[in-house]
Amino acid sequence: MKRFIIIAALCAPVAGLATTFDIKGSGQVETFKIKVSQDDLAECKSTLRDLSQKPVVTDSGWALPSFMVNDDLPRTVCVAGA
Repeated sequence: MKRFIIIAALCAPVAGLATTFDIKGSGQVETFKIKVSQDDLAECKSTLRDLSQKPVVTDSGWALPSFMVNDDLPRTVCVAGA
């Protein structure tokens, strides 16, 4: 019985976090475009590449489990602005 309580206590936060994500009916991931000048395009892409290597955390600082971060988050791309 003690083991069950410990397992439930460890799983409850992950289960609660999993229910907070909205699933879009269309199944498409939202894409954010960052417009930068042609000169800054390479630096912008490099920064996004560096950020994608870091773990994703919530506002309270908790790291998201790896099975939740791949397709659940919006995609961000750098584009050269006019």
